[in-house]
Parts: sequence; C-alpha cells; structure tokens
Amino acid sequence: MPEELKSREEFLTTLGLASICYVKRVKNSDVVKLKLRTKKRLYTYKTTPQEADEIVQNLNIPVEEV
Repeated sequence: MPEELKSREEFLTTLGLASICYVKRVKNSDVVKLKLRTKKRLYTYKTTPQEADEIVQNLNIPVEEV
C-alpha cells in the first residue's frame, strides 16, 4: 500500500532513499502525482503542475513519465 506524503519537505526528505521517481499527470485535472520508489515502499505526493516541473528539474535520480 503506498504512503501519501503531505508536504514538499517530506517529499524532499524521502527523496534521498528513492531509486526512481514516476510522474503521473492526471487528465482533466490540475493534479500531478509524483511517486518515489524505495526499496521497501512506494511514496506518493500530489501537487500542481508548476511545482511538479520545478521539483523534477532538480532531481538527481531517474525520472519516468507514466
């Protein structure tokens, strides 16, 4: 079961443990889901498209669009 992160700070903290980041853009909505895959768990973070683009540009792990 994925765990939802509520803030950007939690997302950035968990980023150090992740091996890949999946980006899912929800159709007909202003929501982007960022998913971090760690060894034991999947973390999700819902955000706006502008904030998601800003976060994805600064990532140093592989990013895959879903």
